[in-house]
Amino acid sequence: MINRSVIRSVAHYVPPKVVSNHDFEKLMETSDAWITERTGIKERRWAEEGVTTSDIGAIAAKEALRRAGRAPEDIDLIVAATLSPDMYFPGIGVMLQQKLGMRTVGALDIRAQCSGFIYGLSTVDAYLRAGLAKRALLVCAEIQHPVLDLTTRGRDMAVLFGDGAGAVVIEAEACANADDFPSIRNKTRGVIDSIMGSDGSGAPILALKKPGTGGKTFVDPADVEKGGFHPNMDGKVVFKNAVTRLIESAATICKRNGVRPQDIDLVAPHQANLRINEMVREQLGISPDKVFNNIQKYGNTTAATIPIVLSEAQSEGKIKEGSLVLTLAFGSGFTWGANLIRW
Repeated sequence: MINRSVIRSVAHYVPPKVVSNHDFEKLMETSDAWITERTGIKERRWAEEGVTTSDIGAIAAKEALRRAGRAPEDIDLIVAATLSPDMYFPGIGVMLQQKLGMRTVGALDIRAQCSGFIYGLSTVDAYLRAGLAKRALLVCAEIQHPVLDLTTRGRDMAVLFGDGAGAVVIEAEACANADDFPSIRNKTRGVIDSIMGSDGSGAPILALKKPGTGGKTFVDPADVEKGGFHPNMDGKVVFKNAVTRLIESAATICKRNGVRPQDIDLVAPHQANLRINEMVREQLGISPDKVFNNIQKYGNTTAATIPIVLSEAQSEGKIKEGSLVLTLAFGSGFTWGANLIRW
């Protein structure tokens, strides 16, 4: 007997504070037109001072639990994905356990950056299939604005990122035989397949290098002056690799499961750049109505983008029980991947 992993609920939370492109015009040499043309972003959300990544992750998690009709004590595995933890260590998984009042179950953190949801769902699926857990909580949360360089020097990165969180409750269900496992051929709910990839040669191309152990000291005041505590990126290289890897991931997972990209009911892509998503959509031959984007409202919330997309898509009726959903992501590392899900 094998288990299948079923998503019981999805929820999200974004802070109430809206930061528009016009707000950035007051901080640096940029414009609403410049940001919109290059990224598709019009505004993003920032958390208030004192609010942590685990705080907003817990809000999304509580709503996901409520929607699933589950209590915190029903969960036996916590998986958290973030690149912006409350502290350098430990990660936010254990903080979520405490804030949600859960039993002392296992809590692990995944550092796959923008691919956090893909990697997280793949990990949970493996645990549930193997019978090592029965019910898991996957939380993807980010508070990124404190590390941004809000000057003209840092504008290429500063305008991209927002704060937000998403959470899903995933449960194991026993399959009587192999025919009951989710596939393209049946309407059985659950995770059908996942793909993960990485290329560490791209690590320095999109990174936040300080603080860290890669120099003479963990924290060097000189790095503050040089901007070493802010994220950096070679945008052209990232753009090219993102398009290539996203198309590759979608094509591979569709081919090995016997489905055409055009037959997917909804594509939930990572929200890094609207031009990237449009290029991928066009190359795969998918109609615009089957791709859900909300980068215009939230910017890039890194690990949280896909669960936020899924939550809003479900609320708007774009995803229904039985829908075939494809998630796609590419991020720092480089990391990338896809999940194929029967909703």
